[in-house]
Amino acid sequence: MSPPSKGIPRERLLSLLFLAGGIIILLVTALTVTPAHRSAFTQFDADTPLVTLPTRATLYVLALLSLFAAGVQWAKGDRWSDLLLGLVSLFFVSAFLVWLTRGRSLSLLGMLRESIVRSTPLVLGALSGLWCERSGVINIAIEGMMLTGAFTAVAAASLSGSHWVGVGAAMLVSALMAALHAVLSIRYKVDQIISGTVINILAVGATRYLNVRLLTPSGHNAPGTFTAFAIPGLSKIPFIGPIFFLHQPTVYLMMVLVLIVHVVLFHTRWGLRTRAVGEHPQAADTLGVHVNRTRYINVLIGGLIAGIGGAYFSLGEVGRFEDAMTNGKGFVALAALIFGKWTALGGLGAGMLFGFADALQDKMQILGVGIPAEFLQMVPYVLTVIVLAGVIGRSIPPAAIGKPYEKQ
Repeated sequence: MSPPSKGIPRERLLSLLFLAGGIIILLVTALTVTPAHRSAFTQFDADTPLVTLPTRATLYVLALLSLFAAGVQWAKGDRWSDLLLGLVSLFFVSAFLVWLTRGRSLSLLGMLRESIVRSTPLVLGALSGLWCERSGVINIAIEGMMLTGAFTAVAAASLSGSHWVGVGAAMLVSALMAALHAVLSIRYKVDQIISGTVINILAVGATRYLNVRLLTPSGHNAPGTFTAFAIPGLSKIPFIGPIFFLHQPTVYLMMVLVLIVHVVLFHTRWGLRTRAVGEHPQAADTLGVHVNRTRYINVLIGGLIAGIGGAYFSLGEVGRFEDAMTNGKGFVALAALIFGKWTALGGLGAGMLFGFADALQDKMQILGVGIPAEFLQMVPYVLTVIVLAGVIGRSIPPAAIGKPYEKQ
C-alpha cells in the first residue's frame, strides 16, 4: 500500500492523527467545562435514566485514552492500525456527546434507533450502487432512481390502498430507470457519469411535473406511512431490542438485504461472475461469462433495490410525495458505498455512521448548541475524501469500473 503523503508513512500519520484527537478532546472540550457539570444519558424518554457521568473527568479519561492509542500506534506501526482507528473514533465521538450534553440530558438509545432509521435509504442506495459498480458500471443515478421510486410508491399505494403494492411499483419503475442507464452505458457506450446525470435531472423534472399536474390535484398524495411493529422476542432484549427490532418494514428490508447481498456477492457463483466482469471482463469473457448481459442484470438489480430506498422516503418517513424529497441522499449513499470499500457490510457501516451524524445534527438543534448543524452534514463527504486519499485505509474501486466492454 502506497503512503498517502510523501515522507510520512501511513502508520505515523495515524499516530499524529490520534495525538491531535486527544489534544482536541483535552483543550476544546475538557478544559471548557466545570467540575460541577454532569452529562446525563437517558433511554427512550427523558424520564428513564441510563447513565449520568461527571463531564470533565470523563473527557479527561477519553483524552488520555486517545493519547495512549497514539503512543501504541507509533510503537506498533501498522499492526493494530484498524483496531486503534476504530477505538479513537469511538473516543472522539463519545467525547463530543459527553461535551454536548454537559448540564443537559440526551436520549442516547432513542438517537441510536433514529440513526438506524436515517441510515436506511443510505444503505439501500449503497447496495443499489454496489451491484452496478461491482459489475463495472458507475451509478451516480441512485438519486434519480430513488426519487422516481418515491413518487411511484405514493401513486400506486394511493390508487391500490396497499403500501406493499406501492413498494412493488416503486421497484419496477426504478428498475426501468436503471434499464435506461444500462442501455445508454452498455449498448450505446455513453459516458456513465453523463448517463447518470441525465437520469437524475430527468427524475427531478418528471416527478415535479407529474406531482403538480396529476398527483396532488387528484388527491392521491396522502397514502400515509407504514406502521412500525416489534419483532416478537427480539424486541424485548434489553437496550438492543428497541434499537434494532422496533421499526417499520422498509428498515427490516434493509437489514435483510444487506445479508442477502453480502452472501450472494461473495459466496455464490453469480457473485463471482459479477466481480469478475467488474475486475477483468476480458478474462471473464474468455471463461464463457457473458459480460454485458451480466452487467445489464446487475444494473437492473440495483434499480430494484433503489426503488425500495425511494419507497422509504414517501411511505416510510413522510406519507406523501414532495418535490426532490430525496434531498441528495442518493449522493450520500454513493459516498457510503465508496467509504465502505464496495462491500455490503462496509456500506452498512458507513450508512450507519452517516445516519448517526444526521440524527445527531437534529439533537444539536434541539439542545441549542452553538455549532452549525451544517458541519455534521459535511461529515459523509469529508470522510469519503479522506478514505479516497488513503489516510485511513485506501478504497480501491473495481478495476474495470466505467469502462465499456466490446467482445473481441
